[in-house]
Amino acid sequence: MPSPKKPSGEPGNGAADTAHIIPMATLEPQRWANGRGWTREIHREPAADSPQTVAWRLSLADIEDTGPFSPFPGMERHLLSAAPVPLQLSIDGVVHDLRYTQIVTFGGTSEVATTAVHGRAQALNLMVRSGIHGSLDLLEGDTQLSVSAAFATALVVLDGIVTLDDRRLERFDTILPGTEDTRLALQGATVARVRVETSAPDAAPASGQHRRRPAPAGRPHANPHLPADLSSHPRIRSSRP
Repeated sequence: MPSPKKPSGEPGNGAADTAHIIPMATLEPQRWANGRGWTREIHREPAADSPQTVAWRLSLADIEDTGPFSPFPGMERHLLSAAPVPLQLSIDGVVHDLRYTQIVTFGGTSEVATTAVHGRAQALNLMVRSGIHGSLDLLEGDTQLSVSAAFATALVVLDGIVTLDDRRLERFDTILPGTEDTRLALQGATVARVRVETSAPDAAPASGQHRRRPAPAGRPHANPHLPADLSSHPRIRSSRP
């Protein structure tokens, strides 16, 4: 995959007061060096102590063929299968068959390759610098809630009807929440939640480990990072961080 170039979202450390929307249609695709796919950079955040260093980066990849991933030393990677096309990855010699919305985490120097793809697969990629905690999980169902930077660093629409303050969002549009609460509504929708924290994380999954799938409807996982009303909502399902 290509190395990061310029920011696509609003640059700068820390959240703005109000939410910022990054439309998928505005993202410029960059061809991979090996010609087997494309990457659209959604947002990158510079490190607080080194503006030339990427603290974290969020991107969307179109995977068209088999082949190796580029290494990113000093980074941890979180990949979510973002299309209803099976995606098979080999991570340090272990084969992983990813279905839609499944998430896998691996190190930036892990040997990763696409070993099978049926059609055009898509993957949401979060990369975080070593020492920074990043995670991906899912919001699913029908609900309305207030979101701010305390709830999510970014929210990416995967499917369904999603509105932010009555503005209808398209597939793969991204929200960067601000410090002020904004009303988010989901109708039969799936949204990927990105969180990036500089504080000490809980135990992180080992390289190549899958995230847990959401619980069946009516049996959501108890998640201490979610507001109480969302964690107990019968139509919202969340995967563990």
